[in-house]
Amino acid sequence: MFGAVFAIVTKGRADADDAPLRPESKPWPAGAGFKFESKPNKTRRAASGIACGAAPGTSDRQICLVVFDEGTEARFAEVRDGSIFPLDDRVVLLTPGGGELDAEAAALDGDFFYVTGSHAPKRGDCENNPASRHVLKFRRDAKTGRAAYNADGSLAQYADTQKLWSLMATLPELAQYVGDGVCLGTKPPPKAPHLHGRQGADIEGLAAHDGRLFFGFRGPTIGGRAPVLSVDADALFGTGTPQARVFLLDLEDGRGIRDIQSVPEGFLILAGPGDDPDHDVGWTIALWDGKADTDGKAHPRVLARLQLKDGDGKKVKRDTCDEETKPEGLAVLDRSSTHFRVLVLSDGMCDGGPLSFQIPR
Repeated sequence: MFGAVFAIVTKGRADADDAPLRPESKPWPAGAGFKFESKPNKTRRAASGIACGAAPGTSDRQICLVVFDEGTEARFAEVRDGSIFPLDDRVVLLTPGGGELDAEAAALDGDFFYVTGSHAPKRGDCENNPASRHVLKFRRDAKTGRAAYNADGSLAQYADTQKLWSLMATLPELAQYVGDGVCLGTKPPPKAPHLHGRQGADIEGLAAHDGRLFFGFRGPTIGGRAPVLSVDADALFGTGTPQARVFLLDLEDGRGIRDIQSVPEGFLILAGPGDDPDHDVGWTIALWDGKADTDGKAHPRVLARLQLKDGDGKKVKRDTCDEETKPEGLAVLDRSSTHFRVLVLSDGMCDGGPLSFQIPR
């Protein structure tokens, strides 16, 4: 078990009208933290996604891949007893010199880990960012729960595709949000005032289920709804037809998707502010059954509104390495017929600043 640090999410809850839920405790400890050679503290504060699986041969530990939107490397961590223990594996996602991946999300499906770049333009000046247009996969080692490696130290069965970007350009729901001259959000930065209103795609969530990948978008919001793009994983990395489908999720107040995780009931959605800087609507966790109306509109049910401040109204922080709490990663650590155990990681907090929330029925 993971001690008293858990979140309960079940069917039967009508809505999340109760007061926002505070974390059960301060952020989990992370020992000496993740180690990086370049910009160590900045990168440690850039945790943006997590994918976990049970440690082989155990029932009380998880091995999790953590990705960062700085640099081109990921790291593994062991999660147990209310703590996160960074491991030493140096997981090189892109060859150095090829640009910054802007890794935003990770997923695990059976024998493979998946990682996606944001596919977004650069925030400061709306310039194209081709290095962010990668989706990667590599094999999981059944003995360690981490990545499997070839004899030369490279990731086993590593594959890299940039097909998702061109696929989005063929879909009526998403085509106008890819290409040249788009920005994050509807309000362009001062360096690109002429691009007003040209909103670009921004992927921040990724789930895997039954051979399909589900990409969750922070932006754009389309009619106040956040897109999820579902594709066949083998086809995306191969030569088949991806069988793409776009869902438009109503997450209330125009929230975007910060992460998405597969669960037996469908998908848990971590939702939060979109790409506009003044879109301060707070974070929620919602449950989506994976279904939609004939027009693609879907109706997740909000299970909880997250309170990210302490009793004095200050944002939850640990030490001088932490800056701000911006949830971007959601890990479902355990499941039963009555609950999920959930861990939330934040950009702006060293090592993700893991927080847990207890969400009653």
